[in-house]
Amino acid sequence: VLGDTKHVIGVATFRGLAIFADGEIAVHRYEGWFDLTEGNGEFHGYALWQFKDGAEIRSSYNGQARTSEREEFHVEAEFENFTGTGRFANATIRGNFSGRRYEAIADGGSTHLRGSLSMENITE
Repeated sequence: VLGDTKHVIGVATFRGLAIFADGEIAVHRYEGWFDLTEGNGEFHGYALWQFKDGAEIRSSYNGQARTSEREEFHVEAEFENFTGTGRFANATIRGNFSGRRYEAIADGGSTHLRGSLSMENITE
């Protein structure tokens, strides 16, 4: 807590699985930093998707966090600056994500995210 406001600055690491519409699953990581006052503010970082065949997708992201009237915590972000390896080496990729955090950061910050990646020029 800084001054009279609830100001939280931190570094976060989230890990989970990305499940694609075609059933493919990738190990997914977000690592970044946030600056929130009373639950509202900005967050930035990097994302990594690792696929079973060894291919990877990497991206930076920039987002906004906000609390709702019911004291729920919501996030929205845009992915930027994509790079890839393997079948994604020459891909054109765009994406975003949004979601909700289910517990306080101090308790682990469990979060559910729903994202979208659109990809073109993937090699098989």
